[in-house]
Amino acid sequence: MTDSTMRGVFAVSTTPFRRDGEQDLDVYAEGVQRVLDAGVDGILALGATGEALTLDPGEREAQVRRLVEVVDGRVPVVVGCMGYRPEAVSAMIADAHRWGASGAMVTPSFYGGLQPEAAAAALAPVLERAETPIMLYNNPGATGVDLLPAHIGELARHESLWSVKETSGAATRVRELREELGDGVEVFVGADGLALEGLTQGASGWVAASAWLTPTRCVDLWRAADEERWGDAVQLWDGLAGPLGRIESDPAFISLIKRALDELGLEQGPVRPPLPTATDAAVQSVLSALRSLGGKH
Repeated sequence: MTDSTMRGVFAVSTTPFRRDGEQDLDVYAEGVQRVLDAGVDGILALGATGEALTLDPGEREAQVRRLVEVVDGRVPVVVGCMGYRPEAVSAMIADAHRWGASGAMVTPSFYGGLQPEAAAAALAPVLERAETPIMLYNNPGATGVDLLPAHIGELARHESLWSVKETSGAATRVRELREELGDGVEVFVGADGLALEGLTQGASGWVAASAWLTPTRCVDLWRAADEERWGDAVQLWDGLAGPLGRIESDPAFISLIKRALDELGLEQGPVRPPLPTATDAAVQSVLSALRSLGGKH
């Protein structure tokens, strides 16, 4: 299932918290408007960067409804729906659809030590039941399961499978997915530190946690690649690769993005425990690299 409007840079939202520990939806709305003004093509909420597994069902609903309200149909809204049991994931997808989302992102079941074939089999009924386009997130570093192109090709017989967010880190995986899936399923780069490599291999876009911090630069890179202005893309990437690589490689990357936004005057509050807090040195390193690029972030 493809939709030509659901490609490009999808910024992955953080979840700002107030000092009392509650999520701050007014600050969240400001962040949404900021990335929309920068020209992102979509927004993904309730992923790892959004601390989704720390939010209760009421908080999830409140955030998605506010996001849908602010976006007001201008770009697609994709909601992370991650869980162990297929029935629980299907229920999350149904909720996201009811709240107005354009699509949902799912992962293989995590923690259980599943083989790829078993993980793919568990995803099949989720895709069969889905009422909304589905992005399949292949993130073996987090789930322990690496779905290879052949596994995803089997799942592509379900019409709901709209796209794959590829974050395995394998150097040629985007190209291999493109060969396996053809034009029927979009393939997005999911590893910020490998964005240019994925775009050169024909990726449909980029699901970028870094785009919540530096949306203008991420959009500029995507536009250059999409228009095959590879000289411009390489020049942009020469400046971006350093800070984006630092963010991606830091175990406290969620806190790092939030603390960097704090320094830019976009107060995010802390991450919820047990997530780690980024060091001052890491924050200043990323900000220094971004400031050296000049212009809007």
